Amino acid sequence: MPKVSQEHLNARRAEILEGARRAFSRYGYEGATVVKLEQETGLSRGAIFHYFESKLDLFVALATSDNLGYQAVMIEDGVDAVFHAIAAADPEWLRVLIETEAKLLHDEEFQRRLATTAEQQAALLGSFARAQADGRMRDDLDATDLVRFTTMVVNGLALRVAVGDPTDVGTVLTLVNDALRPRD
Repeated sequence: MPKVSQEHLNARRAEILEGARRAFSRYGYEGATVVKLEQETGLSRGAIFHYFESKLDLFVALATSDNLGYQAVMIEDGVDAVFHAIAAADPEWLRVLIETEAKLLHDEEFQRRLATTAEQQAALLGSFARAQADGRMRDDLDATDLVRFTTMVVNGLALRVAVGDPTDVGTVLTLVNDALRPRD
């Protein structure tokens, strides 16, 4: 049997994730049956589940990738950048984020598997604490509370964009930045 390159394996995995994203976006987690996953990816269940042990594994991979991606944008490029990224995102893509939040409410296994690592939490919290120390963010509140507030607003923006609600990201950012700015 010929050996398949790592590049080919990575490309196939990415192809499966994109098709799964379409299925989860259109049908939700529960409605994205194996047949619908096959249709959206154009691959057989054998090919799909060669890369992922289960539908839950596939969904966890998508949700983890999304979480880490937005977290990296916030850490590396700042609050404004993550809001602009959400506002410009494909609503179909954001529907998977919304589906993730809904699944977190009801599925303990999903909650356990999606839980961010201590390192991820520390990195995000550290970026806010550095902004406080540098005088770029208010320091009269705990950085943990500022992270929670910011992610709540980011999630709300994602929901509004996902459902097609016209939202002026500039206005949202004015309000968020006013809430986060250092106090005199």
